[in-house]
Amino acid sequence: ATEQLNAAAASRDAAAAKLQAVTDRLAKLEADLAAAIERKGQLEDETERCTRQLDNAEKLLSGLGGEAANWEEQSKEFQRQMDGVAGDAMICAALISYLGPFVATYRAELITAWKGALEDNGVPYSKGVSVPDILSTPVEIRQWTIDGLPADSFSIENGCIMAKTSRWPLLIDPQGQANKFLKTSQAKAQLKVIKASDSSKKITQNLELGIRLGTPVLLENVLEVLDPFLEPVLLNQTYKDNSGQTVIKLGDNVIPFHQDFRFSLTTVIPNPYYAPEVQVKVTLINFTITPDGLEEQLLGTVVATERPDLAELKNRLVVEGAENRRKLSELQAEILYMLSNSQGNILDDTKLIDTLGVSKVTSEQIQTALAEAEKAEKEIDETRAKYVPVAFRGSTLFFAISDLSLIDPMYQYSLHWFTQLFVSGISKAEASDDLHQRLTNVNDFVTYSLYINVCRSLFEQHKLMFSFLVCVKILMGAAMVDMSEWRFLLAGGMATGEDHAVARPAVTWLNDKAWIEIINLSALPKFVGLDSDLSADPEPWRRIIDSQQPQDEALPGRWDDALDLLQKMLVLRALRPDKVVPGVQNFVRHHLGQRFIEPPPFDLSLAYPDSTPTLPLIFVLSSGADPVKVLREYARTTGMADKLESISLGQGQGPKAEKMIKEGKDMGKWVLLMNCHLFQSWMVQLEKEVEDIELDKTNPDFRLWLTSMPSKFFPVSVLQNGVKMTFEPPKGLRLNLRTALTQVPDDAFEATSKPESWRKIMFALMLFHATVLERRKFGALGWNIPYEFTDGDRDVCIMQARMLVDEYDTPPWKVLNILTAVVNYGGRVTDVWDIRLISNILRAYLNEDVLRDGYKFTASGVYRSTSSADRQAFLDYVSELPVNAAPEAFGLHDNADITCAQNETFDLFATILKLQPRQTAGGGKSRDEVIGDVATDIQGRVSPEFDYESAVVNYPTRYEESMNTVLQQEIIRYNKLLKQIHATLVSIKKAIRGEVVMSEELEAMGTSLFNNQVPAMWASKAYPSLKPLAAWVNDLKERTNFIQNWFDNGKPTTFWISGFFFPQAFLTGTLQNYARVHQLPIDTISWGYSIVDRPHTELTTPAEVGVYIYGLFIEGAAWDSTTQLLDEARPKELYSSMPVVNLQPTPNRTKPTTGIYTSPVYKTVSRFGVLSTTGHSTNYVMPIEIPTDKEESHWVNRGVALITQLRF
Repeated sequence: ATEQLNAAAASRDAAAAKLQAVTDRLAKLEADLAAAIERKGQLEDETERCTRQLDNAEKLLSGLGGEAANWEEQSKEFQRQMDGVAGDAMICAALISYLGPFVATYRAELITAWKGALEDNGVPYSKGVSVPDILSTPVEIRQWTIDGLPADSFSIENGCIMAKTSRWPLLIDPQGQANKFLKTSQAKAQLKVIKASDSSKKITQNLELGIRLGTPVLLENVLEVLDPFLEPVLLNQTYKDNSGQTVIKLGDNVIPFHQDFRFSLTTVIPNPYYAPEVQVKVTLINFTITPDGLEEQLLGTVVATERPDLAELKNRLVVEGAENRRKLSELQAEILYMLSNSQGNILDDTKLIDTLGVSKVTSEQIQTALAEAEKAEKEIDETRAKYVPVAFRGSTLFFAISDLSLIDPMYQYSLHWFTQLFVSGISKAEASDDLHQRLTNVNDFVTYSLYINVCRSLFEQHKLMFSFLVCVKILMGAAMVDMSEWRFLLAGGMATGEDHAVARPAVTWLNDKAWIEIINLSALPKFVGLDSDLSADPEPWRRIIDSQQPQDEALPGRWDDALDLLQKMLVLRALRPDKVVPGVQNFVRHHLGQRFIEPPPFDLSLAYPDSTPTLPLIFVLSSGADPVKVLREYARTTGMADKLESISLGQGQGPKAEKMIKEGKDMGKWVLLMNCHLFQSWMVQLEKEVEDIELDKTNPDFRLWLTSMPSKFFPVSVLQNGVKMTFEPPKGLRLNLRTALTQVPDDAFEATSKPESWRKIMFALMLFHATVLERRKFGALGWNIPYEFTDGDRDVCIMQARMLVDEYDTPPWKVLNILTAVVNYGGRVTDVWDIRLISNILRAYLNEDVLRDGYKFTASGVYRSTSSADRQAFLDYVSELPVNAAPEAFGLHDNADITCAQNETFDLFATILKLQPRQTAGGGKSRDEVIGDVATDIQGRVSPEFDYESAVVNYPTRYEESMNTVLQQEIIRYNKLLKQIHATLVSIKKAIRGEVVMSEELEAMGTSLFNNQVPAMWASKAYPSLKPLAAWVNDLKERTNFIQNWFDNGKPTTFWISGFFFPQAFLTGTLQNYARVHQLPIDTISWGYSIVDRPHTELTTPAEVGVYIYGLFIEGAAWDSTTQLLDEARPKELYSSMPVVNLQPTPNRTKPTTGIYTSPVYKTVSRFGVLSTTGHSTNYVMPIEIPTDKEESHWVNRGVALITQLRF
């Protein structure tokens, strides 16, 4: 049993072992199975992950495949930018720091110069890349243009400067472009707008609010001096308080400073001067509109008016395109962000991959939309391009008027006003199915509409100038004007005719000035050979010299076909400058039409409809004009006579005017504020009053009327947007008489107890008044000083004459003459020779013969005393008088008309010259090159300074020879001038090369050299002269030769009176020599005169008594060598040479009462001068008695005078 038990146990053990083995194998198998299952799971997971990663990889490759080339290109671009970052940063920093105030051309020149300097010094920069490409992005720029920033490169640069500058911007914004842009772009940020004219309290409150809340603030219409209160803001004087908060102290208040706060300032002053201490506090940016920028704006305007469907579609595409580009940019940025910030294996980031997929689809959709939009925009732009001629004309016209304020401060026109006029013109122009004809109609209508509206606000003397300017600007836009020819027309040439290869023709009818002009003209490409043709065969050219209408004559030979109208005007300028104005009229008539030389008459009924309660009507006055009567009459015809209130402005009248305006706005009255120019301190308040007029809160009948003489203090914003009208007194004797007669009350014709005599005296006084007014148009021949006689002077004289005629049996002629000539009119007359003239004129109008029927006021008898009994009879007589009075009506020679016409020509060109851009040159040379050439030429022609030390040794001061002192003084004076000339010529050449600073004075000097004008820096050290620069330099050379000859060869036998810097010293020295030789008191010696009709070169010995002088010219008369008397001037000969005069010191001399004309001697033909510190006039020299067989009064009326130097 034990054995069995053991055997069974053994068997059991064996079975157990077997079972264990099986169990172990099973466990192993199960473990293997679990491992296999686990491995299978792992493989399945790995397979799934690989599948997913493959899928994601495919998506990633698909999503980013399109970006690869783009990123590769961007990578290269970024590398290029990195390579040029040093130079780019320098250029951009310099642009922001320095170039804000400059115009586009100067910016481009400076940037080009900087890039050259970078290349020279091996500093890399990005070539072929513009500054806006570096400082901004296309998306940002497109948003700016949507917000109203002009799309030209200059304006985009301004936007970049505004965006990147660390100082607050001060924007020079005469056309309001920057204002519009700021208000649109910052509207979402709740921009606060305040004006410099607002109260300090309002400015402070808005600034504090903006600083606290972080909202932008715009301060408009600042002046050239900024309020010191703004300094903490401008300088960003922030600091941390105890709590660590950033604060700023504004006045007495400490305010939390929000980092989002933005501050901008604008000024409407077109060319302001800001002191350096202001410029360092702000970033000055010149937002003056450019021609390209305005053309783009006007193109949008004309398309919006003509094709509103296109304009709407274009605007929608632009906005959508900008939005799509912004989204695309954001998506690309988001993709790069997610890629750069992805954790782990990028193929496992399903969310990233899905986002990339969505972004890719969206990006493709946007790009498709952009491509379609660009195609549509291209088609639209092709259609828009057809309207470019109208936009170009509009831009040209605006820039023709934009600088008119340089002529007169009242000639101000805003871009807003111009745009309204432009749109109105497009709407009113004649329709046509033919697009080309329609555009022509629009251009013609807009041009004439501008002419009409601007002419209304121009003085008469500037209306033809404006027509000519518009005409030439249009032709310049069509590249039909050669700039060198245009410059010659305005300024003349620089050559003086010395050593010219072509000999002057031996004819008497061609004067020196005309030949010199022909020489200068022949230097221009189109005129080569003109001088030789005229020299070889001068006779055909005489027809032009002698013709009454040379502007209509054909030019001789080939020249008539070879030259266009403008070029023919250059020939006319050279030969007959007195007929250039009719030539200008022909030119304008040919290109623009007759209507552009016929300005519309003053008509208040046409101007009034252009006004609104918010737009004042402004009468721009000239002396003697009074529009009040016209306004009251118009108010009567419109039913507003009882609602017209007026006040003459002056000290203390401000509150009354403000009250009047307030009542006018509430009750619909017309308010007239007269003489605004007399209340300068109130003009800021006037501007505020106009700005505060709100259309919806003002009675629609309200109108504000203003009158003012031209004044630079008149508010620019009021001028630019108001309805301006010039109001001038009547021109011409006939119109003046007619106006005077209509203003006289009816009972005046029957006044006094002797009405018949009275009427003749009253008419004589009216004619006298008209005569003294009209003489002014003849310049210095008429009056030495153009006095502003008024209707009040005439009315007072008539009133006094009426009383005296009534009280005396016989009119007291002497009393009447004294009251009129000395008291009433004479109170304005300050020049002693003008006092002589006005008394002389009046004697012809107030004498006993005036009471005779048919008494002749003038030699021709055209103007005579009439027995008319009432107003109508006088008006009938006046209507028979000539429209344009001949010079004889004023006692002048017929040549006076030529003088008047020449003055008109030179005034016209001088006025246009003020408006010329400084970069204009021509002839293939830049402006700087021309200036440099002129400076070099003058340096070679002007002599060096005199050796004063040698002069003192050789010509010492001696009691018995005062002429030595005169020579020393002349050398001192000339040396000051010569030193200034040579020093400044060296400086201007260095400044052009950039070696010294181009100061304001040097820049003005450069402009003068370019325009053939004597620089102010020289004129201040020189003698009076009206010569152009070329002739002035030649004259200076002759003067210094005269002094040098005296220095080298001793005292001359004859003296060139024109060569003295200070001729009064020479005259005094002559008197002193005589007084000392004869031991007489100098105050008992005066001048005697003897005419020596021999060439001064033949006088080889000194005068026995006194001195011989030569070099004088007679204006208004001529010397007759046959009769040895003063005679009438020869036709077309404005000036003739005076023979040698022997000035003879004579003790206790008694002046002859007959047989002589006492002629004043002047240095220049302008005759007007002021008293200098020596007590002598800067222009008047002395009187000289000239023998004559006519009454002295004849020559007094002729305006005869002796002149030491002419204009050429």
